[in-house]
Amino acid sequence: MSTTIRFHQYGGPDVLQVEDDDVGAPGNGQVRLRHQAIGVNFIDTAFREGIFPVPLPAVPGVEGAGIVEAVGPGVLGIAAGDRVGYFLAPGSYASVRLINADALIKLPDDLSAEQVVTILTKGLTAWAGLNGFHQLKAGETVLVQGASSSVGLLISRWARALGATVIGTAGSEDKRARLVGSLDHALLSNDPDLSGQIRKLAPNGVDVVYEFIGKATFAASFSAVRDGGTIVTIGAASGQPAIDQAALASRKIKVVGGPMAQHVNPAIATATAAVFNAYREGVFGELEVTRYPLSQAVALHEDIASRRRSGTPILVP
Repeated sequence: MSTTIRFHQYGGPDVLQVEDDDVGAPGNGQVRLRHQAIGVNFIDTAFREGIFPVPLPAVPGVEGAGIVEAVGPGVLGIAAGDRVGYFLAPGSYASVRLINADALIKLPDDLSAEQVVTILTKGLTAWAGLNGFHQLKAGETVLVQGASSSVGLLISRWARALGATVIGTAGSEDKRARLVGSLDHALLSNDPDLSGQIRKLAPNGVDVVYEFIGKATFAASFSAVRDGGTIVTIGAASGQPAIDQAALASRKIKVVGGPMAQHVNPAIATATAAVFNAYREGVFGELEVTRYPLSQAVALHEDIASRRRSGTPILVP
């Protein structure tokens, strides 16, 4: 049997239900995977709320790592007992699941399942930001709006390690204080003079903005970026911004975004190796991890909604 979290309607955390599933044999091209750890990402709440509609009933989650229990017909290169992980494969909030073998990557021996789900999807998103949406160069100046978020922190630290000057914002004094040491300049995103503060640090404008907040900070991002620069929209925690296309065109500013898979999938081996190596080499620093039992997924989503959690949350079956 598998403990599975499922929602039958869209809504708040209380729509998540704990159910017992009988997971059968894997079909053609599938494996049966027993999770050791499950990643938690912003998109999980978007699926649950119906922001990104999915067929109902649905199992949230897109990331996990564990041990292959059985392989189905036609599966090559993966055997029972292999340690594997995956990203962007919906249906991860379960202790056991069936999954297409082509979604899996074999895990290095030196990284645990918990370490992998802490960094894989978020690290690949950061990799896409630094190598796909924008090709970061040493010496550039970067603004990260929402640098205290899980992906924002990885981008900030990685960009700095690559030789960029990094300005980051956070939504509270406590979060701002925690950014000190991870980037060059930490500011409050709700500062009424945020645009002016950024321009003091980068009088000619920043080369690229990584935007995780959206509506509340986009005007400051537009003001901060140099003519001909780039705004990469990765998240919109405060809602989608109103974008003046004519104003962007007049300053030749590019706004890019969309699924990170468009950049990661064609270079998956390179991207995953880069993420794992960055973690090994200490580029990501010490990552605070908060563990929740899988059966307490409702409490986890409540903590996310109320912003009570700290660190990167993961689920443990």
